[in-house]
Amino acid sequence: MGEATDGQTAVALARQLRPDVITMDIAMPGLDSIAGTRAIHAKCPAIRIIGLSMFEEPDRSDAMRAASAVGYLTKSGSAGALLAAIRTVTGQT
Repeated sequence: MGEATDGQTAVALARQLRPDVITMDIAMPGLDSIAGTRAIHAKCPAIRIIGLSMFEEPDRSDAMRAASAVGYLTKSGSAGALLAAIRTVTGQT
């Protein structure tokens, strides 16, 4: 398990740790989450990325999905919804 405070660190940690799932905050400083998601997916396509944001606008969700995120949740959602999404993308439903 790891935690990154910016997009570049997220990419580096993804390459190093090779997690099954990453929850990526859409408002990351430095390398933004869209570019970070693309970079992670390009080098580690097996990692599933779920975008997480306080924004509910569909264009943000669409942008994350276009960058290869497998899901997008708002931070106002329940912890149960996040756990369900993680279980779904890892096949643990």
